[in-house]
Amino acid sequence: MCYFTLKFCNVSSVSAPTRDVSRSESSTLLRFRRQFLLTPRAVELPGWQHERVGDHNVYAHPELGLTVHRSDADVTLVLLGFAIDPDHPEHDDAAVLELLAADRRRGSEQATIDRLSGRFVLFVFDGPDLHVQTDAVGARAVEYTWTGDEFHAASQSFLLAEAVSLADSGRRAVFAGSRHAQLDREAFLPADVTLFDQVHRLIPNHRLDVTERRQVRVWPVEPVAQTTLEEAAGFAAGQLSASLEAASFRFPLSLPLTAGYDSRALLAATPRSRRSRVFVYTLLYRHLGRLSADPHIASRVARRAGVQHHLVDCRGLPGAEWRRLYTGNSPLAHYDDWGIIAQGMLHGLPGGHVTLKGNASEIVRNFYWHDGAAPPTRDAADILALHSGWSELPFVVDAVEHWFEATAPIARASGVAIDDLFYWEHRCGSWQAQSQLEWDIAQEAFMPFGNRRMLARLLGVPARERADHGQALLREIMRVTDAEVLELPFNPSGGGYRAVDVFLKARHRARRELRRLRAT
Repeated sequence: MCYFTLKFCNVSSVSAPTRDVSRSESSTLLRFRRQFLLTPRAVELPGWQHERVGDHNVYAHPELGLTVHRSDADVTLVLLGFAIDPDHPEHDDAAVLELLAADRRRGSEQATIDRLSGRFVLFVFDGPDLHVQTDAVGARAVEYTWTGDEFHAASQSFLLAEAVSLADSGRRAVFAGSRHAQLDREAFLPADVTLFDQVHRLIPNHRLDVTERRQVRVWPVEPVAQTTLEEAAGFAAGQLSASLEAASFRFPLSLPLTAGYDSRALLAATPRSRRSRVFVYTLLYRHLGRLSADPHIASRVARRAGVQHHLVDCRGLPGAEWRRLYTGNSPLAHYDDWGIIAQGMLHGLPGGHVTLKGNASEIVRNFYWHDGAAPPTRDAADILALHSGWSELPFVVDAVEHWFEATAPIARASGVAIDDLFYWEHRCGSWQAQSQLEWDIAQEAFMPFGNRRMLARLLGVPARERADHGQALLREIMRVTDAEVLELPFNPSGGGYRAVDVFLKARHRARRELRRLRAT
């Protein structure tokens, strides 16, 4: 059946014309936006929040949440970002830290961390010891290094360089010229690798023990309990709804709605009483236009859900000042793709909102399966083969081999497929975290699926029942939360949609080639 029509319902359009950022925006807001730095050294970051904890200075961009809990036992908890507790939706960050501190005294804090969603970094100062953890999927990245006995951590290496000198060994140039970087416009590194030899990165599901200078795995540490698709989906539906309700009380929310499954599942899980306050939109980027499947189906879904739908145009070409700011905020910046999209989001999305993202759901959706068959993941070489060009980068090969050797026995003992763990800790924990880091210049983001307790329950569903890339799982979540959203098609590609897509892709390639020729 062809679902294609030319009618858009309940839609407003927000375009982002080609323009450059103003000087006031660049100097007071956009440089290292929503990032943090922890260092023993004093650093000049005008306008940033500053806390002194033990021997360290904590600096946080003015738009990044910074919450500190000090106890009488010489223990200080520092939360950067925000944490959502679905068991206590009424808790703000201060209440979450108070509960964590109480659980720490009882030796049970990890179970509390495991049930949190949000996007955060947690520093635990305990006398001379320091431990660091992130949210379940590492959506707020931590890069770190030592100079002698001094420990330094930040959102990314350029901000670390405000406190310490970083030697460029040539890794950046090697990566930029690699086949992987040329083939993949969203090229990424394994989660524990950076573009500087002496800078490391915290892997999701690990805690950094600063005193011991090592990362310690916190999950999985025991077999994952097997369950049914219906039970797991019901549990996930409750967790998502509680997290979304909690978030809606704390921030104004935005939802980028597409024709796919995960964003619609988030819309369905949003309590009806809160939906009218959510800014629902679809991005027009790369080749996508108003008649593409994503905006067209999204507009119909939004109308069915009783909310207004907006289009945000992210196809305008930025100016030189935007390039300078964007590429200066991360060594791995994907300026020619994500940077163009980010400018459109900055000027097209309402300020002060937190954007909901359906990412992390892929962890339980057999991402690397094809035609219902599991990938033949027998060794590190099979992991490297999942991403073209990785095997040609020695520092990537070393990292993947080390991770595989340490993780393979844990995957076997826990019953979690190693390719699912790889997606969780490296693709989601690096590719998606890098995307959110870069897009901090335009938006704050929240992935409600990034909840370790919920993901563990969903991974307990037999893999063969998730072999459809999780479609049955997400459909069941939607059936439990709001079955009406299932009445419209998902990701249609036939009929008029296919013709529109072919035309828009050809036009996009032609325009891109014309820009390249003009640049040369």
